[in-house]
Formats: sequence, structure tokens, C-alpha cells
Amino acid sequence: MTMLRDEESGLSLIVSRGAIPDGNDFEQEFYRQWDVLRTQMGDIAQSEFSRILIGTEQKTRAVEVETVFTRNGQQIWQKQFAVAAPGGAVVMIFTLSALRAFNDEDAERWNAIKQSLRLHA
Repeated sequence: MTMLRDEESGLSLIVSRGAIPDGNDFEQEFYRQWDVLRTQMGDIAQSEFSRILIGTEQKTRAVEVETVFTRNGQQIWQKQFAVAAPGGAVVMIFTLSALRAFNDEDAERWNAIKQSLRLHA
């Protein structure tokens, strides 16, 4: 896991990686991980999972979701997308996280991250 924190904006960008079990794809693994996580969270609100295209050429398949939940009495806002890492059975999950509601500037940053992503084998 890699975590970058912007103290000024209060945003954190987290990139995590995980193996995709045989017979599954990155979408199935992302859904499976969320099924496990939901049981550990209180007071959760989540958007529908959306298939999107990301990257500099908007050709890389990904799945995106937005979530607000409470953990240890603290409300957390998250935007996430999952994508298959090139060259192997690995899912990469990018998470933008904040202890406050997202604003328009945050949405612009999130879109810039998705549009600028270049994955290499």
C-alpha cells in the first residue's frame, strides 16, 4: 500500500494492490473486497459501482464507487476505482479519502488522477 497525504486539502490518495484469485477478474475481486469491508463499517452509504474508462487515452477499463461511512465514530468520504495491473493477476485500487465531504476541487483532482493514469507492465 502506498499513501500520499496533502495536509493543505486534507485529502489522502491510497494505492493498494492485491492478488486476483484464479477464475476471477479485477471487478469480481473489487466487489468481493467490498463485501468483506461492509461488515466492518457502520452507517454506510455507497453509490452504485460504475464501469468507467480511465488513462491518458481513456481506454483502460476500471470500476468506480463512492462511499461515505463511519469508522470508530469518524465519518469518512471515499472515491475509489479498481483496475487490473498489466502483466499479472493483480488488482490495483486507487482511493481518494477525506474526513469531510468532497467539493468541486476534489472532483477535479480525482478526474485528473483517472485521466492521467498510465499503467506499465
